[in-house]
Amino acid sequence: MSRRTVFALAAGSVLGITACGPVRVGGPAEYTPPPPGIDDLYRVDLLALLDRTVASTEALRDRAGAGTGASDGGGEPAPVPPDVGVTDALAALSRALPVQREALLTGAQAERESEQAEDPDPHATTAPAPTATATDLAGLIALLVELRELCVDAARQVSGSLARPVCALGAHTTWAAARLHRTSGQGEVPGPRAAEDIAPTRAVPQQDPPSIGAESDYHQYIEAAQEQEWYTAYVHEVLAASAEGTAREDHLTAVEEHRARADALLTIATEDGAPPVERQAVYPLPGGTLSGRSAAQLPSLLSEALLVGHVSLVGAAPFERRAVSIEAAMAEAGVLASLVGRLEPLPSMAPEGAAEE
Repeated sequence: MSRRTVFALAAGSVLGITACGPVRVGGPAEYTPPPPGIDDLYRVDLLALLDRTVASTEALRDRAGAGTGASDGGGEPAPVPPDVGVTDALAALSRALPVQREALLTGAQAERESEQAEDPDPHATTAPAPTATATDLAGLIALLVELRELCVDAARQVSGSLARPVCALGAHTTWAAARLHRTSGQGEVPGPRAAEDIAPTRAVPQQDPPSIGAESDYHQYIEAAQEQEWYTAYVHEVLAASAEGTAREDHLTAVEEHRARADALLTIATEDGAPPVERQAVYPLPGGTLSGRSAAQLPSLLSEALLVGHVSLVGAAPFERRAVSIEAAMAEAGVLASLVGRLEPLPSMAPEGAAEE
């Protein structure tokens, strides 16, 4: 082989290498992170919407404290309803949002934010303030509804370890939106989507597919959910027997709803080889009988138990089996908005254990 041929081959090799990017002799290869998976895609959008909600809530709390609302369009501040319920609802939302935001962060994200808070980098770029924040209570309620719908979509598609906190976040958001609407009379809160309308809305990147948990956990939670739905339907039937008028009709409606939900879960459990739970003719009541006080407390206790159970089931179930429990979690949160003045930021989850690694 001639020297001319050798030099030509060598030159071609160098050109081929440099065409792939800069090369430093003795240095590590440049790292190219993989494209984000469906969990990361939803996480980014959820955090952005949460930041808008945080900014909007704090701004409205400040205006409520000053006795004014947002501008009415003519430069003058619009009054905030002088209602303790509105103030309490805003305060509860303000306390819950940071807990929920932390639950969405990965371990690496949480560590970076913690380090930045403890030792701020003066050269770090300051994140811009969230745009499109709400300027009144109706706008904040609309923002909460938007967040709920994004949670519903995400809970249907993301990994089980993320689906549980996301579903819990959506449930609390449903409760907060309904409570603000009830106390202020402003805005609108549409009912939650039916299970048959909860379907995948995004393409799932194949390079980082989402995962689900152990089958044993799924079977445990779907068995518990069936039992709780049958029991709740029975208790409402008992309560209807001693009620009159609208209250009686509400209890009877609840009976049908919970039995339909239990039947849907029973069908799924049978098809998936999970323990099926059939309806019993009679169930034991707390204390053996219902007094006036226990009867008044039972609806909220039952809804809270159902909310916790269905959020847990969403985190354990296969993707295509989550819709019934996603709908149930949002529905029970809406029921609780008229029954309780306090709800955990992440129902079914301890705040300290919510952050995902």
